[in-house]
Formats: sequence, C-alpha cells, structure tokens
Amino acid sequence: MDLSKQIQKADEAVKRRNWALAISLYQSILDLDPNSGEARLGLRKALDGKFEGKKGGGNALSYVGGFLPLLSAGFAKLTKGHAARARNLERFLVQAPHHVGANLGLGDALWQAGHLASAYVVYRHLGDRILADGRQGKHAEVGGRALRAAGACAQELGEFDDAAECFEAALELNPRDQEAQRARKNLAAEGQLGKGGFATAGSSRELLKDAEQTKRLEQAQRKQHRSTDELGDALKAAKKRLADDPDDASALRDVGELSAKLGKIDDALDHLERALIKTPDDSNLAGLVAELQVREAEGDLDRARKLGDTTKIERLEKKIATIRRESLETRVAAHPTDLGLRHQFGEALFGAGEFDSAIAEFQRSVKDPRHSVDARIWLGRAFRAKGLDDLAKNQLEEALEAAGPKSDKGLELLYELGCLAADHGNSDEARRCFGRILEVNIGYKDAATRLEALGA
Repeated sequence: MDLSKQIQKADEAVKRRNWALAISLYQSILDLDPNSGEARLGLRKALDGKFEGKKGGGNALSYVGGFLPLLSAGFAKLTKGHAARARNLERFLVQAPHHVGANLGLGDALWQAGHLASAYVVYRHLGDRILADGRQGKHAEVGGRALRAAGACAQELGEFDDAAECFEAALELNPRDQEAQRARKNLAAEGQLGKGGFATAGSSRELLKDAEQTKRLEQAQRKQHRSTDELGDALKAAKKRLADDPDDASALRDVGELSAKLGKIDDALDHLERALIKTPDDSNLAGLVAELQVREAEGDLDRARKLGDTTKIERLEKKIATIRRESLETRVAAHPTDLGLRHQFGEALFGAGEFDSAIAEFQRSVKDPRHSVDARIWLGRAFRAKGLDDLAKNQLEEALEAAGPKSDKGLELLYELGCLAADHGNSDEARRCFGRILEVNIGYKDAATRLEALGA
C-alpha cells in the first residue's frame, strides 16, 4: 500500500505547525499501516511540537482523558493483544506524549506485534530524549533499556550500523548494562558492521540522524573494516602455526578465539573444544567454550521460536540452562572468592530449580556491594519458591530500601511485594505497592490492571 502522498501531506502540516491536522493524518496512516516508521516518527515529532515547553508533555487533565485507553492497553496486554495494546497506548500518548512508561510499553507492544520498524522509532525516540538529559537523569536506566531495544530492532531489520550506535548509546547511559555489552560484542563478532546497514535503513537514516551523527558512524564503520581485516590476517597466521604443529594448544585457542570474533562460531567451537581437551584445567577457556555453545544454541532457539516449534524450544532452553550451570560450577570451583561468579551461579541454580543451593550462593554474593540488591531480589524469589514467604518479604523489603522505590529495581521490587501481598489476601498492602508503582510509571507491567482488580 502506497501511503507516500498521505505522509507528504502530514509532513507539510508539521512544517506549517498545524499540529492537530498532522497528528490526525499520521494516526490515519498508522491505522492502515501500523509498521510505517515514517508515520510513527512523524507523529512523535508532531506531538513534540504541540507539547513543546510543557513539562511532562501534558497536564493532569490530559492524563485523566487518556486513562481509559491506558486501561484498555492493560487488558490487551493480559490477553496478548499486542496490536490493540499498541493502538491504545498511542491514543494515551496523544494526551501525554512524554510519558516514559507508556512510550516504553508502546515500543514493547509494537515489537511483540511484529512491527519492528515502528518499534525501532518509538524506542529510539524515547532513548534519545532521555540521553539528552545525561547519565544522571532520573530515567537513565529506562533510556538505556529503550536504546538497547532499538538496537535489537535495528539489527533484526538489517540496519547493523544503526544497531551499533544504539548499543553504544545504551552503554553511555548505563555502562554496566551487560545485555548491551553482549549485544555490541556479538554484533562486532558476527562481522555485521559495514555490510549495508545504512543502505537498507531507508528513511529512518534521514529522519533520525543529523550530519554529525552520520560522520561519527562512518568513522566507526571505517574502523570496523580495518579491525575485520586485521582479524583476518591474524587468523591466517594462527592457522599457519597450527598447520606446522597440530597439537599446539595455544594455536588452537588463537584460531578459535579469532574465528569467534569473525562470527565463525562452528569453526571457533571446533578449535576451542580441541584446545580444552589439551588444557582441561583452564577455567577461562572452559567459560569461553560454554559462552559460544550458548550463543550457538540461542541462535537455534530464536529460529525455533519463529517457527513455533514448542518441542524444540523446550529442549533448547534446557540445553542452554545446563550449559550455563555446568560452566559456572567449573568456574566457581576455580575462583571460589569471585562473588560475581557466585551470583551468576546462583541464578543458574535457581533456573534449574535447585533453590537451596541457589540461596547459599546468593547469601555469599549479597556481601558484594555491586550485587547486594540483585542478590536480595533473588533471595526473595528463592524463598518464595520454597514457600517461605515471610523470609521472602524481608529480603525484598531490604532490597527496596537499598534501591529506592523510584528506580527501575525499586519498581520491580514493589511489583513483587504487591503480588506477594495479593497472594496472601492482604489487599491493602497490595494496593499500596501497586499504587506506588503507578505514581512513578503508570505503564509498568500490569500494575494498573492489578490495582483496578483489587478495587482501587
């Protein structure tokens, strides 16, 4: 369906600052094509123009007017009606376009509905706006998540350079974001940068990047080309060493590591597994082999999910959990004082249903200030899984005090405490927890729906 003429009319309305007409036209286009990235971005710009200078993107009356579509979006989420949820969240955002939770929810709904181009625009627009406030802004963690999701959308769409920029921006907001670090590393290792990402980006490049951003990405692209060439040369040299001495464990490892960086996972695993046979006590090498085995299985898992193969999905999920557990057990044995490793091992044990062993690991990692809040969250979950709800509540409340109720982790803790209270029939406490969530983020999970169900 060719909607270019309608988009042109809407764009012209934006230039004339006729916000009402532009918003109406973009909404009509999105009704016909929910995945139109141009229309979705045009709508964001029109709303920015309409609410320019208005704190929060709307007043209290606007939020009241948008409450009904927000509730409808909550019900759609429960029934997995992702397209309906996206439509209702967009209706709410017309009243309050800068609402962080609703924007994040809109991106999630569009992603789950398969509208990746639209999801990218929403995530990127939200992340860029938060990034403008800097790392110390109150929504920095949410902005990092939005930019990381934008990067995943861009990667799925084949816009690899754009994906790299998003992951870099996510790490600028949250340097400890391990998912963004892993995504950036995988993108580089697979050799995807510089393979026509911007060439396939279409209008999103012109719409989302100014000249300075383009210049930075072109510099990064040239750097990546040089890096790939250097890795290729190093791999040739390592293979020559291996040809001269097929039993050289160091050469086997070098070939494996360089192959992994170039995205040749099968070749990397072949050489690294052979190296591990020769040096079985090398825990770092064992960890690298496990990481690549997980990456390989995750690729198979993604394909199985797209095909809806439930039997294969279940088998691969168990395989990934087993690889992680066994690898971490080996690494913890080699480095027993590494509390970060022990925390990861605890998560793997929890996933395997070994709750007592998981609790023992989290009780160690809670002593590390870097992991104390997360460790208490997992302790709460583990105690709850064992039916020890009083102990679970104590851990979650201690974590909430440390994290603060307005942080992302604070919202997660309030949600868990609210669910725990509701399960025990303590409606007043549950309402208090879900109400505190809505004060910060009205679009958080299904907190609004749960609060309404409690008779608030």
